[in-house]
Amino acid sequence: MLVAVAASTLPAIASPVCPDEPRAACGNRVFPEPPNTASFVQHDSGEYADGIKALAKEFPRFMKVTKFSDLLHPKAVSAGGRDLWLVEITDFDVSDRNKIPVAVSMSVHGPERAGLEGGVRYMEDLVRWAANEPDHVLRNGTLEDSIEAPVSEVLSKVHLYLADINPDGWSNGDLANGGVFERGNASGSDLNREWPTIGWTKTSYTTLSEPEAKAWAELMRSIQPMLTSDIHGELTSANDSFADIMIPAGQWDPVRQAREESLARHMKSQVEWYFEQTNIDAGEATGQAGMTPAEYATGFDVVGYDDAGFMGDWFTQEFDAVDMDIEHFLSHSAPNSTWVAPLEEAHVAAVRGEIETLIVEALKFRDIEVDLELGHVGFISSGNCAVSADGYGGPKPPKGVTPEPYSVCASRYLLDLSKATRYAIQQVFPNELRGKLRGLDTLVVVGKPFNRRSNKSQKRAAVQEISAFVRAGGNLVLTDKGVKLLVKLGVVPKSSIEKWVYTAGHVNIDDFNDPYTKDVHSTASQTYYEVGLGYSVDEDSSPHWVVGKGAWDKAKGVSVAHVEDANDVGLGRVKYGDGTIGFISALLPPPTEKFDHFFGLADYAVTVAGGQIFNNMIAFALR
Repeated sequence: MLVAVAASTLPAIASPVCPDEPRAACGNRVFPEPPNTASFVQHDSGEYADGIKALAKEFPRFMKVTKFSDLLHPKAVSAGGRDLWLVEITDFDVSDRNKIPVAVSMSVHGPERAGLEGGVRYMEDLVRWAANEPDHVLRNGTLEDSIEAPVSEVLSKVHLYLADINPDGWSNGDLANGGVFERGNASGSDLNREWPTIGWTKTSYTTLSEPEAKAWAELMRSIQPMLTSDIHGELTSANDSFADIMIPAGQWDPVRQAREESLARHMKSQVEWYFEQTNIDAGEATGQAGMTPAEYATGFDVVGYDDAGFMGDWFTQEFDAVDMDIEHFLSHSAPNSTWVAPLEEAHVAAVRGEIETLIVEALKFRDIEVDLELGHVGFISSGNCAVSADGYGGPKPPKGVTPEPYSVCASRYLLDLSKATRYAIQQVFPNELRGKLRGLDTLVVVGKPFNRRSNKSQKRAAVQEISAFVRAGGNLVLTDKGVKLLVKLGVVPKSSIEKWVYTAGHVNIDDFNDPYTKDVHSTASQTYYEVGLGYSVDEDSSPHWVVGKGAWDKAKGVSVAHVEDANDVGLGRVKYGDGTIGFISALLPPPTEKFDHFFGLADYAVTVAGGQIFNNMIAFALR
């Protein structure tokens, strides 16, 4: 049960924050631990600014605090005219030349205070450890592949940048200002919809229109961060998790998928470690029995939706950064400005674990490589591309946006996958299959197999070649619209295959012990990110090609996942002669120009889970 602090118990200086000595009231810290605190850090009274400036003054070797307006230009302030502050933490006695820049946005939405409350306390931890305990060990988790390093080493190799770019929404929650935080800035804009992300553009979002977004973008472009995080709060948790760690959206080859999953796994374990070390029980802190400290998934799997303009997606697309965004339970519109010390203690512990994981992961992420054993693979893909002469497919872009031409194809995923495999993946063409499938273990059909130039006799000949390949023991993998090839191969009737559209590309896994789902994390369902491919989330538009369960059962097929209910199959396989045919309904759909997309399109947008399923389907040939 959450217990609110009565307003009458709050001291005049609310938090407190102790920039000056003595600091006994703050537990000998500038920013006291939550049990010694009576409210959120206040903004307009100067608590935040005075606190971070005091730390920078006391620990100048390790911390620097600067106004955006001094770093950039006088207009680099909030819509309400408030200062934006940048906190930098590193060993300034060591050259920045080879350091890894890490950037964290602490609380872009006003009511979601976890990022700021945890951020200010962890920045104080770092500089105190660096000055007084240089051998203090930092870690990126407790897994077998986690690493540890003294804080002195980490700050000699990493440059950490932290900021809260929404002081307007924050300051509304000051006790002196009424105590009700606002999600947006003084203009009412949601600063987490401001970013020029690839793919579908929601025209009601005015990209980089607000001064805070312009300033943060300019600063980040000068820094070029390699690891990033955007810290949020949520009202509910789909995974019954206190910290929902969210893998953002991007066009990722297998190496990038591996780096994203590595960061997610390590962050989950490090948050768990911080909870254990501070004796925090997530269920007790929230009144939600069974809640775990942390879990990871995509944003769609966590909050149930995707959107254009997310900061975390922009980080990955603009800078190729390895990013992780986090939602924190009950750091949201409820309890909003009500300070509940046990709850905030848990928020602070989670954020400490998240930021620590980022800066330690920075030491190892570039060493993560992938060497997949998939056998000899070929692929067919026709008509799964989008080409623009002017850079956009819809109406003219807004003033100030100059799109660049693009040529994008879903099948490029196979070419990028080939870079991580022992044997090169070869493209074969449907009209020239005779003799080309010999020596292959697996043939992949990405979406539509035939183009307009293929006549009936050529299609018939191609199907015969594919059929012979599988019957002789080959492994055929069909994705997306390629599922229709099941009809031509005589596996299921035409009436059993349907195209369904949903908000996001996904399959709901029924069996996580199947060979197709080996090593897929138990929270996963999303298989592709739709926004980057141009599909609107304002309506169901993302294609899925499913097979009716009755027809699949009649064909003696194995069903591994469904899309909507038990009457459809979204992932499965069936014996065909001496070989196997497997299909996935939603993985590599063609990019679409149907909806507005002012910043281009991605070739593909396969999720970590989608990539793992696909690898398993191909590797099935080697069983």
